[in-house]
Amino acid sequence: MEKQIKKVLIFLVFLCLLFFGWEYSQQRKTSVQFLDQNGRLHVLSLPVKDKKKLCNLMRLLFAEDSFAYTLLGSKPISWACYIEPLPFIGLAHFCDSWKKYHRTLRLGWKAWEKYRHLFPSTHFWKESSKRHPGWVSIVIANEECLNGVITAHKKDFLEVLNREVDGHQLLDTKDRSLMDDILNGHQALIGIVLGYGRDNSWEFLERLKINQPLGCVWGNGDKIREGGMTLEECLALESLPSFAGNPNSEESLALKREYLLTQQKVINYFQGKDFLEATLSLLAGFRP
Repeated sequence: MEKQIKKVLIFLVFLCLLFFGWEYSQQRKTSVQFLDQNGRLHVLSLPVKDKKKLCNLMRLLFAEDSFAYTLLGSKPISWACYIEPLPFIGLAHFCDSWKKYHRTLRLGWKAWEKYRHLFPSTHFWKESSKRHPGWVSIVIANEECLNGVITAHKKDFLEVLNREVDGHQLLDTKDRSLMDDILNGHQALIGIVLGYGRDNSWEFLERLKINQPLGCVWGNGDKIREGGMTLEECLALESLPSFAGNPNSEESLALKREYLLTQQKVINYFQGKDFLEATLSLLAGFRP
């Protein structure tokens, strides 16, 4: 009996040493470099575990989603959502919140909040949804492109919002949700600011009212989604903005041409660079 107790104690001590060793390795400091909007080099010191969380966050947003198209192209706004486990809304909601995608965004954003004060030049924030409790949005905006699309479709914003607005006013959220509060959850306006095209966005809304889905503008040969992609493959395929609309309209064809040009610009920018450092440089205002 005593031998068994000793074995258990030795095993527990081993587990403790293993855990503290792993924790120490995660707290060990490392560094990343990034360029600011004036091209000056900065060095950020941070724990290894924070770097991993930031790497995972930025990969989801800038390689597997289209956030790079907002900073390197003409897409006014990019938008991603994740689920918080609390407050408890239901078992299905709680279980979904622990899926890899939602967990990665949630933990990554918590890590980002420790360092976001070093990157004040970019509109990059999170907001909670009043219409969808437990859902959190991560939003990035290009104010110049947003001003352009609002000016081009001023009548739409005036008719829906009953006031004239510009990009600065929309981005002055003051703890309000851009999508839910400022744009009133209006699917056409949301589609326009996401860079999906005015006609596509209004047609999407009309189809939504009659529960008739609108197809994707990319054909099967244009954009293919697969699992287990490398970073380079994600940039080449996953990051390309996907949206509903008439694939053969002049509007859609023009948008696809623009996004394909930006896609090459994104690929060229990240090629041969440390992905996290290159992304942090964009968030610090650096432009190639």
